[in-house]
Amino acid sequence: MINNKFKVIFLSIITFGLIWIKWRKKIEHKKNTIYQVDDLPFKISTLNSYLGVENYRVIDSKPSRLNIEIKDIAKVDLEKIKKLKGVSGLFVKSSTISIILGVYTNSVYQALNNNKRG
Repeated sequence: MINNKFKVIFLSIITFGLIWIKWRKKIEHKKNTIYQVDDLPFKISTLNSYLGVENYRVIDSKPSRLNIEIKDIAKVDLEKIKKLKGVSGLFVKSSTISIILGVYTNSVYQALNNNKRG
């Protein structure tokens, strides 16, 4: 009788321990996931007008930001870009603008590239 109780308690501890380990791995995996949204938070023509259609050359995409190489930084309307929906930050270097877009980065990158080609 004592032997059976010991087996039940031992197997219960092992079972719940394994379940706890599995749940913990699922939670850790979700923390490292990068989400991207396919919808644009603003019209791409609006961003093009603020940048200047022929004023940017190279667009580089990172997981949460776009790096855009600009020909003439004086022609760019930085204040209006900061106020666009979905833009959470803007960094300006000598000839490069980094726009922090978060989950919208991939969709804006694709739209800018398609607009530049077309």
